[in-house]
Amino acid sequence: MHHVIMRRSYLILSFLLVSASCYSQALTEAERQQLDQLNRNYQADKNNVSLNYAWLLYRSAREDLIPRADSVLNGVIALQDSDPESFMYGQWGWREDELGRRSGDQNKALFQAHIMFCDLWNEQEKMSSATRENFLLSCHRMTEAVVRRWDYEVFDIYRDFTAYSNAFVMFVQTFILAGERFDSERLRKQARAQWTRWYNHISFFGIDEFASPGYNRVIFYALDDIRNFSPDERIRNEAKEIMDHIYLLQSAITHPLLKLPVSGISRDYRNFYQPGDMRSEIFTRQLPASYSPPGKAVEINENRKYPFEVIGKASAMPFIFRSYQLKDAAMGSMTGGSVFQQQIHCITAVGKNENERAVAFLQGSFTPVNGYTDQKGTSTLCVYNRLPAYWHLTQKHGVVDMAVYKETFGEFGLGITSEWKEKMKTPDHIVLEAYGYELHIFPFRILEEKIVPCGLELKHRTTTSPVYHPRARIFGEYVFPEEPEWFGAFLVLTEIGEKVKKPVISYRNVEGIRIFSTNMGHTVKLFVAEKGDTRQLYNVDPALIPLLKYAE
Repeated sequence: MHHVIMRRSYLILSFLLVSASCYSQALTEAERQQLDQLNRNYQADKNNVSLNYAWLLYRSAREDLIPRADSVLNGVIALQDSDPESFMYGQWGWREDELGRRSGDQNKALFQAHIMFCDLWNEQEKMSSATRENFLLSCHRMTEAVVRRWDYEVFDIYRDFTAYSNAFVMFVQTFILAGERFDSERLRKQARAQWTRWYNHISFFGIDEFASPGYNRVIFYALDDIRNFSPDERIRNEAKEIMDHIYLLQSAITHPLLKLPVSGISRDYRNFYQPGDMRSEIFTRQLPASYSPPGKAVEINENRKYPFEVIGKASAMPFIFRSYQLKDAAMGSMTGGSVFQQQIHCITAVGKNENERAVAFLQGSFTPVNGYTDQKGTSTLCVYNRLPAYWHLTQKHGVVDMAVYKETFGEFGLGITSEWKEKMKTPDHIVLEAYGYELHIFPFRILEEKIVPCGLELKHRTTTSPVYHPRARIFGEYVFPEEPEWFGAFLVLTEIGEKVKKPVISYRNVEGIRIFSTNMGHTVKLFVAEKGDTRQLYNVDPALIPLLKYAE
């Protein structure tokens, strides 16, 4: 690779580009405690190395720890794939099969861009000459890994390239950082082109990892690097525009009292299963010094008026998400099918504060099941099917045998945190109670083209999924039977004592269009296209729905 061949000529230039204004600052108390723990881990096992550990060692202001910092950094670099012919060249966390083929997560290098090109880059004067050379070589490898990011992996329809929002913005971030650090006009040109591609997508269709507290945080801080390092004023202004959109979006969907996002969400890791502040980290960690939140966001965070309603959309498909909030309760939803395995199609939260709250969420465990909703206030009709998602038909085409694609789903159910108490349970009606509210669940299935009750089994979970992005989580899940191809639930949240009439849930199939409705005005219309994908006929033309709108 030409980067490797030219690395020695870059050494002096790269070192001189270290910005005098960016020299490391003294460790904070939290960082000192973290460093103490990392030192103990390293003493116990010299394989406990990380880029963050090396960075803290360099910044510790202790000369006796600099050799250890070099050793730790070189240890991490040694784990990077250095074979230019490998599919994983420049990546960390790769694995090798019995035939010697290497594979792994293509995003690993993207997540190292900031610490390599910003944090560790500014510590080069403390590195030994050999370590500095090794470090710069690693940066070149990492840059080449990012250049190759989209060469091998296929994504499902509507998510190719730009729609994989967090990875693509880090793709641009790396080009911008590397272009400035290596003074490369080629990388700058790539950065401008790829930024324009992503910005055009986002500004028309919204952020595809919509309402995701974790991934929006990743995007937000990658944008901050883009805003700080890009030499292009237009890119800097557009980066600030999207940062404002993310901050306003997360503000609108996040309940101020309960401190969690209550909305349909593309990717959520169920952090709310335990008490505490579960807002996006853009609210819980220090904002960049040069960033000021939009005034509208500050206003709705500090002086929200209830009921508070939010609607938004994302992706070319599109997905439509909602949030309806009361002072101490909220319900949110999204519709459009399957976007990621970690999706939430409907979520309800009630409580007194972030430490005393109950949350119920569909789906409970991660799965690529298709889901569609229609929400009105604190009631939502949820319809699901076990037909192929776009993920099966495109990204996994040729990997998943379509004759057995249902085996990829796993169990599907309504997740609940432990604060909910079961008040009643019959095959067609479950009532849960918490903090002065009742959640009424009316499960159903389609049998011989008719709506019939569908009994749910409560199971104990210790992980979000045995297969897809598993996280250790403890929650209950009311699981639907595996047999029905079409099924769902109607959810109603009320104050305790408020009468709830049993809803009339209707179904009819009119020339292939499946129409689910309730006597309360909810409607979900679906049809199955020729490739087996499910498409929704929206009640409101998505072209008329803004990327984000909330009650003012």
